[in-house]
Amino acid sequence: MSRRLRYDVGPDQRHPAAGGRGLVPRVVGVDPQSDPRWDELVRRHPRAGAYHLGAWAPILAGSYGYEPAYLALETSDGRLTGALPLMKTRGLLTGRRLRSLPVVPPAGPLAESDEGIALLVESACRLTDDWGKVWTLHSREAAHDGLCMKLRPVPKHPTWVLELPGDVEEMRRGWKRTANNLFRGIRRAERDGVTVREGTAQDDLKAFYALYARTMRRRTTLPRPYRQLALDRELLGPPGAFRLFVAEHGGEIVAGGVFHSFRGTLDLLYNGSDERRLDVRPNHALYWHAIEWAATHGHSEIDFGHARPGSSLARFKAQWGAVEVPEYRYDYLPVGAATSSGDEPRGRPEILQGRGRKGIVERVWPRLPLAVTRLAGRIAYRYV
Repeated sequence: MSRRLRYDVGPDQRHPAAGGRGLVPRVVGVDPQSDPRWDELVRRHPRAGAYHLGAWAPILAGSYGYEPAYLALETSDGRLTGALPLMKTRGLLTGRRLRSLPVVPPAGPLAESDEGIALLVESACRLTDDWGKVWTLHSREAAHDGLCMKLRPVPKHPTWVLELPGDVEEMRRGWKRTANNLFRGIRRAERDGVTVREGTAQDDLKAFYALYARTMRRRTTLPRPYRQLALDRELLGPPGAFRLFVAEHGGEIVAGGVFHSFRGTLDLLYNGSDERRLDVRPNHALYWHAIEWAATHGHSEIDFGHARPGSSLARFKAQWGAVEVPEYRYDYLPVGAATSSGDEPRGRPEILQGRGRKGIVERVWPRLPLAVTRLAGRIAYRYV
């Protein structure tokens, strides 16, 4: 992203406590890719995650045509003390919207105080008044609506997080008593020769994406474009946050997952598997490898991603010891704006939801060619 953001949002919004150290901040627009202060703040802030990193601005812009509008708190001495990732999106049906952030897991506002967060939130609301129909904020912090009464909470599925013990091998042995099916599934994968490694080659990413697209088709879900993963790998690849793990059997990649490693958390973004090879339990091998890798690299937890409580996916995550961790969504609608539509970054797009027991789309979608489902995903995520 070569163009630098050069606008100042709300230069008169000041609060003596919002910048820390007695310095008075202002809210400014920042290009997080070219301004090193952004990632410096992200890397030192205790509540920052992988999706706050500045590389996501060009990844999302290059994959979907979104326009970055990142906001920061800047003190009079030029230090950044707060950050709010923000993207402008334009849909033929949804119109002009602001999102923090689309596509990826939550990357909510960061600041040194509640006053700083309130300044960032208020500035995003003002930007929405001037430009968009709605601003959707996803966060792992509660009570943002208490800081800004204009935000409307919207229900959202939880994510599932496994806290890693000091000895993961002991945890595995314990599953023989508490989760015997899990224990036997991992043993089955090992006995049948499933191996897992880090995928570092472009061919590994392409092979994974083919499995991911097939998995999304089975789930009647629009796949994300390959370009997003390619840019993710290019801009955040090792030694950065991006990690691709692939499970192999008989010389073929049969499962895989895109993870992001940051500040003690290994975060699963997308996964895919070959439905014809599930008998050798490649997903069991994949998850167990991720646990071992995370423990070896000093991580304290793994975020396995969203799942609706009570679903088969939730039960699969829970058997590993993962527990529900709430995530929060808030919508801000300018006065007179229409109600916002669904916008869960890792959820199932409503465009494919059927009616009754099984809608026509749910019956037809799994039979479509992958090229058709991939094209539908590119069009829908960019223009709907």
